[in-house]
Amino acid sequence: MRENGFRAIGGLAQRLASGIAKGRGASIARLRAEWSAIVGPDLSRTTRPDALVAGRGARNSSGSGKVLRLRVSGAAALEVQHQTGQIVERVNAYFGHRMVDDIRLVQGAIARAVPPPATPALDPQTVSRVAARAATVKDPDLRAALTRLGARVTGRRSVLVGGLGALLVADDLSAQELSRAKLLDPLPGDHILGDPKALNTLIDYASFTCPHCANFYIAVLPTLRRELIEAGRLRLIHRHFPSDIYATRAAQLTECVPPDRFYATCDALFRAQVEWMTANDPLVDMVTVLATQGVTPDSAEACFASDRALDKIVADVQSGQALGVTATPTLFINEENYANPGGADAIAAILRQVGR
Repeated sequence: MRENGFRAIGGLAQRLASGIAKGRGASIARLRAEWSAIVGPDLSRTTRPDALVAGRGARNSSGSGKVLRLRVSGAAALEVQHQTGQIVERVNAYFGHRMVDDIRLVQGAIARAVPPPATPALDPQTVSRVAARAATVKDPDLRAALTRLGARVTGRRSVLVGGLGALLVADDLSAQELSRAKLLDPLPGDHILGDPKALNTLIDYASFTCPHCANFYIAVLPTLRRELIEAGRLRLIHRHFPSDIYATRAAQLTECVPPDRFYATCDALFRAQVEWMTANDPLVDMVTVLATQGVTPDSAEACFASDRALDKIVADVQSGQALGVTATPTLFINEENYANPGGADAIAAILRQVGR
């Protein structure tokens, strides 16, 4: 990761390459991708996360909780059984919260890990073209990182990182050149909820795998819509700041539905966040969740290959980076960064102070 420049562009993508992503949005897919880092090379050779399930008789005080079903090779089953408590502690320490309460072992063959493909050498001509596009970026580390990343993703538009992945490079870097005032006005392609001429503006930089972003949509936004947005006093602008490949894919899907369904699609993803993120295949489940918005597996595949959807997401990330966004949700209210100020009452109080 350091070699490919991800550390150098941290603000650009809010740790998009979050194979390090230890937040509450962890899923079984992430456990599998990062299993060796969690339990060490010895245990990772004989065990494999199989599923996250609700269970009874777990170790927590309530007697029930999330159980990790762990596949183990027969010869190692007895030894692993004695280490289940240690595995629970390692998983929870790695993700920074109580993700699992117990381990349930199932015997089965453990497939040998497939080594990652070798990284192809960079084409000098491609490097030169990308370097010319990045020349206007003032920060030398950011400019160098974007050049390396841009050269690697040219022609396929994505980089896989530690089994998760991130989509980082746009065809231009215009957000780096826009003034703060311009970035805090509606930009081309922005999705505006409410009266476009409303005097007060709330810009929400959000990630679809961020639990606090889901809380904003589920617990805060309905009140804002009822009391402020529908009254014509406030307009909301959602901008993407994805924290991992699943958030990026979800953001792409919202960009591929008809514009009048954008916020309904966002709402559906946030309300079902826990379900699709803890599924065996989050990408499949997020598409299932969006069936009511007209999304099908075929349309999702076409969307994931869409340059237009990807460019909008990267433009949002770049605008957020230019504005100093480092976490989600980050809310700008009338040009001021209030980070995550709290509920609807807190936002209403801010508007009483800085409202127009």
